[in-house]
Amino acid sequence: MRTLIIQLPTGSVQPGQAYAHAVVASGSASPAVALQWAVSTLLPTAPAPTETVVLVPALALSWHRVTLPEGLAKQPARWLPALQGVLEDRLLDDPAQLHMALQAGWAKLPQPWVAVCDRAWLSAHLQALEQAGVQVHRIVPELSPPSDAQSAAITGLGDADSGWLWVSHPQKGVWGQPLGTSSTQPLALGLSSEELQAATVRAEPGVVEKVSRWLDTPARLMPPGQHWLDAMSSDWDLAQFEMRANAQTRRLKRLHRLLDTLQHSPAWRPARWGLLVLLATQLIGLNAWAWKTRADWQAQQNNWAHILRDTFPQTQVVVDAPLQMAQQVERLRQGSGQLGAGDLESMLAALGQALPPDLAAPRQWAYQNGQLRLQGFKPSAMQQQAVQQNLNKQAYQWRADGDDWIMSVQPTPGGRP
Repeated sequence: MRTLIIQLPTGSVQPGQAYAHAVVASGSASPAVALQWAVSTLLPTAPAPTETVVLVPALALSWHRVTLPEGLAKQPARWLPALQGVLEDRLLDDPAQLHMALQAGWAKLPQPWVAVCDRAWLSAHLQALEQAGVQVHRIVPELSPPSDAQSAAITGLGDADSGWLWVSHPQKGVWGQPLGTSSTQPLALGLSSEELQAATVRAEPGVVEKVSRWLDTPARLMPPGQHWLDAMSSDWDLAQFEMRANAQTRRLKRLHRLLDTLQHSPAWRPARWGLLVLLATQLIGLNAWAWKTRADWQAQQNNWAHILRDTFPQTQVVVDAPLQMAQQVERLRQGSGQLGAGDLESMLAALGQALPPDLAAPRQWAYQNGQLRLQGFKPSAMQQQAVQQNLNKQAYQWRADGDDWIMSVQPTPGGRP
């Protein structure tokens, strides 16, 4: 899957505004991020990326942890007013002029994070991209607070003259300071010595030496644009409230992205191989089971045909051996004048043996085509069970039909009585 990542500039929309962007193809362990710049009308559109992600720069965002009223998750209409009321005293601008976005899964968190930026600035850039034919599917922050279980992360971005040093803290949010200074001592990071020692430090090539010197600890070299990939893989989406246009499209793209990750991500390769092996095993097993079932069925049919030919040598063609055998036996019975199981005399004799002695006789009988219908016959549950068991032993069926009871011959394997 191809993803177009566009980073918004911190300034307002200008004629001929250039946007930093990169087209990333998934499916490799470390997809390359080749940063480019182009005006909105010249952003890549062919071949069209599967997903377009807008990156909000860290300088444009402020972060706040909030405690929301209980039960708010069930009242979507109150989410934005509640956020504006909670953050009113913490913000320098009027909350009505700011765009706010809640952390994913916020309803299950005691103090979720809220990302805040200028609404007019964000709307203007999104409108400029839309007018240029770029459909935005997701909006993510360039840097976001790590989970509470993680330590702080320090990231150096840019070059030695205009770069920034950013801190992502699980309890304090995200903040930064410029690196372009003549000072040889680190600026105040707002971290204790213990937090600084436990923090993960990484930096792009242009500032890795300066960051290592300032913090007096080696910074891990980070490829340019790596933090874009980290932002893209986070669960943040700032397209909330009034920015929720094309929400259905974004949900479909999010599902597509998940399926693409399962299909191409190296981390899921063992799971994919395991699934293929499981499917192959099941397919082989089903084929073996089907072959064995068919072989058993064919052997049974051959056995029936063999018995039919041995018993009735005059049979020339075998189509349904059990049925043909039943028909031959019936002809022999009729030719000898013997009673069959479906004759009235045989059925009455069997019923007389099956009926309990204390059960009153039926008021009316009706016989037709091998079925004996008993009317006005009301056995108790125990008596009915006893009759059914006794008749089953004699190869007869016993069932209720409304207020009547019907006795019939049990079908043979060929499907006929």
